Amino acid sequence: MKTLSFLLFLFAVNLISAQQLVQRDIFEVCYSSKKQQPLWLSYQVDCPGGGFSRKGLNFKKDSKFDGTTSDNADYYKNVWDKGHLAPAADFNCDYNKLKATFNFLNCALQHEKLNRGPWAKLEKYERQLSQKYSVRVRIVLEFASNLLPTGALVPSYFIKILSYNNKVEVYRFPNDASVWRTQYKDYLLKDDYPIIEGCFE
Repeated sequence: MKTLSFLLFLFAVNLISAQQLVQRDIFEVCYSSKKQQPLWLSYQVDCPGGGFSRKGLNFKKDSKFDGTTSDNADYYKNVWDKGHLAPAADFNCDYNKLKATFNFLNCALQHEKLNRGPWAKLEKYERQLSQKYSVRVRIVLEFASNLLPTGALVPSYFIKILSYNNKVEVYRFPNDASVWRTQYKDYLLKDDYPIIEGCFE
């Protein structure tokens, strides 16, 4: 009986250490050290009208996070961009907030065609909405089995949920080259998508 209790304790500790709910000034994230990727991240569009430069800013490990995150090696000479989840441009009226977006807790393996294509256009759309409404955003990552040699797991889909003016819009993008030359509106879901509130896999 003691052995079973101890095994259950070890399982619980492993589950807790594999993922953590982290609150930062500009975002909240459920991060999986096992996947070395966020499971979900949420933020509010704060100040998109600024003009601070990103020059010299690079993603860094969060000094207060004791788990394992992705790092530069995961993005070396491949198609994966360091995709901001909470976009830098949503926080660039304050240099410290802009700098805070360059955190590996706020970074995901995002295909370059998605990051520079419809995803970027959707980010621009949410900033346009924020000029009139308070815009809350939640991003959920879905995973299959694309494990990099470095140990990080590549998301298979990115879901973005926009909440504003008592409306909810949900977009779901495949994380591959097929999205190139498409419009973000092509990925608007007709059905509800369950919003994950806890931090679990």
